[in-house]
Amino acid sequence: MIQSRPCRVMQGESEKDMEGFYKVSESGGTFVTGIFYNPETKEERHEVLRDYDYSDGSRDNDELYYMQINKKVRWQWLHAKGVIQTGDTVKVVKGRKVPIGTVAKVTDKKPFYDRYRRWQADYLYLDNGMKTNCNNCILIEEQAAG
Repeated sequence: MIQSRPCRVMQGESEKDMEGFYKVSESGGTFVTGIFYNPETKEERHEVLRDYDYSDGSRDNDELYYMQINKKVRWQWLHAKGVIQTGDTVKVVKGRKVPIGTVAKVTDKKPFYDRYRRWQADYLYLDNGMKTNCNNCILIEEQAAG
């Protein structure tokens, strides 16, 4: 298993500029991009990892393409973006089914689809047995990545 480590060198960038960045996301088909995040400075960078339209491999960056996603840093990156995750403590600020002001821990997070299988919302299942829309809550306390 390859261990995740901070980025050292990127194409066209100096080594000093990318020190401390970790891979947190990767997306694409024939044009693969990655997101790199520095937890100390809270800075985010988007980089091209592979472009299959260039058969000579001139835009490929194999070192970054094969780098594994660091789960702990990804957790911090998602919290910095305001994404609520399982294990976090949230406070309900709006809605009608769960009393406003309720503070609870999130036990599960699931998407809600309509009868045509279209995504409608993400629902949080709380430790008190209730469920509420993710948009009705604010993050009170983050759980450390496990």
